[in-house]
Amino acid sequence: MRLAFSNGSPFARKVRVVLAEMGLAYESDVVDALRPLSGELGPTLSIPVLQDGPHKLWESDLIVDYLLRTYPEAAARSAGMPKLAPWLARPDRHWHDMTVLATIATCASSIVNLRLMASDGLTPDNSDYLARQRVRVERCLDWLDGEASEEGFAPGWFSIMDIAFICPMAFADARGILAWRGRRRLDALFDRHRERPSIKATPINTVPPLKSHYVVRREPAT
Repeated sequence: MRLAFSNGSPFARKVRVVLAEMGLAYESDVVDALRPLSGELGPTLSIPVLQDGPHKLWESDLIVDYLLRTYPEAAARSAGMPKLAPWLARPDRHWHDMTVLATIATCASSIVNLRLMASDGLTPDNSDYLARQRVRVERCLDWLDGEASEEGFAPGWFSIMDIAFICPMAFADARGILAWRGRRRLDALFDRHRERPSIKATPINTVPPLKSHYVVRREPAT
């Protein structure tokens, strides 16, 4: 098994956390850029990419689903704490949990967009598109706070929903993208799991603040 990833990607980190939870060994192919420009890894020009025997998979939720289905016995590992959930979504709350995952994915994509576009001098203050991204993040977080408990999105388990939430928020913290704290349940969920071994073993790398290549000014409408 081989995983191509960047130490800065919250999507790749989600897969790395799951692999650590399951105790699955893999070879690392560390990519420098958050979004590699080469199509050698896959047609989406994105990471992570997992190669497992004949299977080459991209997109983090697909990879996680594959791991849980292919190695179900590994998902049962535990170390005196809530076990990794052996599913993406609870069977009796499937569509609810899939909606939570989809909302977290949308929120995570907007957070990454805010970061990447800053390298071109674009911010929510000079880009209507990024202003919308910031509003989207806030609204997603408000909704997610209403769906979570202080234990997580699926109490009694360390769920994929929990992991999917923790990774982009840690990315936002590490990159200074936005102040997201102040939502009681989400704050508690994040803090509850931050010392978990799989989280501590897969930190988001820290980098200097981005320097803009361009200065972008919003011209008044005429």
